[in-house]
Amino acid sequence: MWGLADFLVRVVAVRIGSVSTAFFVQSIGLAVPGAGLAILILSSGLGDVTWLTIAWLAPLMALLSSLAYMVYYTGLERGSVSIVSSVASAWLLVSVLVAALVLGESVSVEQLVLIAVVLAGILTIGVQPGNGTGKSSGIGYGLAAMILLGVALALSKPLTEAAGPFLAVLTARALASVVTLGLMRARSLALTWPSTRMGVWVLVGAALLDAVGFVTYYIGVERAPVVLIAPFAAAHPLGTIVLAMLFLRERPGQFQAIGIALTLIGVVGLSAVSAM
Repeated sequence: MWGLADFLVRVVAVRIGSVSTAFFVQSIGLAVPGAGLAILILSSGLGDVTWLTIAWLAPLMALLSSLAYMVYYTGLERGSVSIVSSVASAWLLVSVLVAALVLGESVSVEQLVLIAVVLAGILTIGVQPGNGTGKSSGIGYGLAAMILLGVALALSKPLTEAAGPFLAVLTARALASVVTLGLMRARSLALTWPSTRMGVWVLVGAALLDAVGFVTYYIGVERAPVVLIAPFAAAHPLGTIVLAMLFLRERPGQFQAIGIALTLIGVVGLSAVSAM
C-alpha cells in the first residue's frame, strides 16, 4: 500500500505542492479508519479504551506524523524518489531502537548486524550528493523523514494498545490534519486542489492506499511486537523505486545505486530474520 501510495504522491506533489498533498492525503484518508471504526462499533462495540493515554499520545503522534508527511513529501517532490524513499525506509532503525530502549522489546544479534547494513547503505547514498540527473538527491529530507517516522511508528504500539487500531489511526490522523493545516496557515501557504479529474483520482487513490497501509500496520503492532512488524512494512520502497525507474526514468548514480541496494538488502533481511 505505502509503496504505490508514495509513487502516486510524487505525481500529485509536483503539481499542487508537497504541503497541500500532505494535508489532503491525511484528511481524505480519514475515510478508511472511520469506516473501520464504524463497522467495529456496530458489530462488537468499541471495547476497552484508555482515554488518558490517547489524550497525550495521540497529539504527540499527530505532531510527529504531520512533520514527517511534509518533510517526506517535499523530498519526493524535489528530490529523487528512489533515494528519498529508500533512505526514509530506514525509519525501521529508529523504530527498532525505540521499541528496544523505550518499549522493552528484545533485539537479536542478527537484527543488529542488518541494522548496520542499512546504516552503511544510507552513508553510501550520502557519498554522492546528486542523483545522476543534475538535481538534488533529497537525502536530507529522507533522513528527517526517517527519524520522524521511526519515532511515530514505534509509538503506534502503545497508542494501539490504548485505543485499538482503527481509533488510533483515526485520532492521530485527524489531529495530524489539523496540525498540518495550522502550519500552512502560519507559513501563509494556500491549499491547492488538483486542476484535472485525473489529478483528483490520483490524490484520492494515494490517500486511501496510504490510510490502508497505516490501518494494517497498526493491526500488526496490536498483535505482535514492533521489532517483528516494522521490518515488513519498511520494505515498501521496493515498489516505489521500481515505479520511479519505469515511469520517471530515474537513474541513481553508482554510489547511490550501491547504497540503495545495501539499504533495501538490510531492510528485507530484517524482514526475513523477524519472520523466523
